[in-house]
Amino acid sequence: MRLIGSRTESIRRNELLHSEELINNNKLIVNFLGEMYGEIKSVYVLTHTPGQGEDIYRLIVNGDFIVGFELSRIDNKISEIFDMPVVDYAKQLKSKSDKLELAIAIDLSLFRSASQVQ
Repeated sequence: MRLIGSRTESIRRNELLHSEELINNNKLIVNFLGEMYGEIKSVYVLTHTPGQGEDIYRLIVNGDFIVGFELSRIDNKISEIFDMPVVDYAKQLKSKSDKLELAIAIDLSLFRSASQVQ
């Protein structure tokens, strides 16, 4: 999907940037991601679903792969972990808004990677 700089894109871009800040402030998630995937250059929340006793997350990490997991609010344990390449995840998306969100997250990840190289 091609990005055109629309208002919707701008709003979603800001939400993704805010989600990165929230994740980076959660030491439990940061440690989990670091242990599982090494250096984390960027991480954005694609979905966050509060449940009865857990929060369910789907993140895009480094623009390369999608990580999903449950975080227990009772004992702060992470479980039900899955990951997949972004390419495979993109094939599963049906809605235009989900495809747009993924495109923006990838664009943000590429920008982060490029700015870290310089």
